[in-house]
Amino acid sequence: MIRTLKTYLTKELIKATLLATVALTVVMTILAVIEPLREQGLGAGQALRLLGYILPLMSSLTLPIGALFGATIVYGRFSQDNELMACRASGISTLSLLRPAVWLGVVVTVVTLTLEFYLAPALLGRWERTAKRNLEQIAYHRLKRQCYVKYSNLLFHATEVRPEEGWVIGVVGLDLTDPNDAVCLAAASAKLEFRDVGDQTIAVFYPTNPALFRQSGGTVGMAQRQGMRVGELPSMEDRPRTYSWNRLWRTWTRPEESSAVAYALEKIKRKICIQRFYERVAQTIRGTGGYELQEFAPPGGEMPPQRVEIRTRLARVIPGKEVQLGPPEPASAERESSPPQTRTVLVREYSGPRLKRELFARRANVKGVWSRLYPVPSAALVLLDVQIRYPDEAPESPRISKKEEIGPFAVSGDLVEAARGIDMAALLTDPEVRSWPEIVNEINEVRTRTVRRLLARVQAEIHQRLAYGLSCMFMIMLGAALGLVLRGGQMLVAFVISAIPATAVIVMLLMGKELIANPGVPSVYGVASIWSGVAALALVSLYIYAVPMRR
Repeated sequence: MIRTLKTYLTKELIKATLLATVALTVVMTILAVIEPLREQGLGAGQALRLLGYILPLMSSLTLPIGALFGATIVYGRFSQDNELMACRASGISTLSLLRPAVWLGVVVTVVTLTLEFYLAPALLGRWERTAKRNLEQIAYHRLKRQCYVKYSNLLFHATEVRPEEGWVIGVVGLDLTDPNDAVCLAAASAKLEFRDVGDQTIAVFYPTNPALFRQSGGTVGMAQRQGMRVGELPSMEDRPRTYSWNRLWRTWTRPEESSAVAYALEKIKRKICIQRFYERVAQTIRGTGGYELQEFAPPGGEMPPQRVEIRTRLARVIPGKEVQLGPPEPASAERESSPPQTRTVLVREYSGPRLKRELFARRANVKGVWSRLYPVPSAALVLLDVQIRYPDEAPESPRISKKEEIGPFAVSGDLVEAARGIDMAALLTDPEVRSWPEIVNEINEVRTRTVRRLLARVQAEIHQRLAYGLSCMFMIMLGAALGLVLRGGQMLVAFVISAIPATAVIVMLLMGKELIANPGVPSVYGVASIWSGVAALALVSLYIYAVPMRR
């Protein structure tokens, strides 16, 4: 008879758990993921394919709640229908009737931990790759609806979209990687292409006669023969929530390999590359009296390469900003009394072997930039108070310009490769790098803030998953016991009973996770908060099973 009762209760528990879990999973998936993606332009068929990848992740969240609700309502009906009274009259102990609920809690705990640490992150990665293949459709859909699309720090605007032809009209690209020195690209039109490169999707656009402007002033350069510009479309936001157990442990032990830290280090490497470029320009000019800048090679070799020769003896580096050529700018108090300065910077601009023009400037600046709008670093030459002479014009009547900008020019490839090869240890020990205070501050920022923040999130994720998985058994045990005591056989009563322990555990988990992520609070408080909810739940469950249920 006892075996028959346990089999009956087990079947009812499985049925109620599956029905509740399926209902909760489908509703949460549609509301939290599928509907927002559909609004971004995904079709019904694409949304259904994504559903198969999202369900395991949602199941790891809803399965414990579904099992808790199922145990509460099954044992509530068992008590409400006076079956419990009949069993007790027959000499069957209450604890023996609750064993199916205990075993259900053990199974749900194992399944939840497996989903959270292994299966769900793996399928989430496939979902990410599937969603990235639809980035082109999503991008065009956003451009049509709101005339702009934003990925990370790159914002792209177009007034008219022609997806069938792959063209966009009225193009403005804004790079906000450096909020204090944004870079803006403007063009009348652009050809758009989307390509998969490794595990990344890139948008390649060919703007028509574009110009690049910097927030700090001036342009990066007008480009009449503009090559392709590549803007990376980053993957879905990279959070430890999507990490498998192996990746969580690897990130904890080697945080410099994570994408967040790698991206921060990449920005530092780019600044090092530009700074080394500045140092090379200044040292070469001071040593030889000149430097040559080469423009980007035009695609297909349709036009001869452009280059300029700079001739001057005065060069100094403004760290992180530019190379100043010529005499320094006099102070405001000295400008009125000082005599007019002579033009000490000579620039010869060539198209292949042919001399295009000569420019005599009072001062000049060489500025470097490396942003998402460029796959490689570039430089621009800005001339002030310029006298321009063309070979076919009389030297007695030169043209005068207050400001002349030339570029963009390519930065030497050896500097780029050397910067890319720097690792974390070299950043900390390289004496050249240590001589640049601004870059040293950024390195310390990565070590003290970015790495610590990442490790805090990883620590919070590990504790949260373990605590949530282990709490499943105690939640189901408590739900079954409360269902018997409170006769929670009705749907509303069972929902209220099951919501109490579930809400308490989830609130403590979220509170603890936020405390760990808060740099101003010791992480031990967050860990204590996460596990205090589980500990309280375990104590209440064990007490009920040890005292009231034995009676």
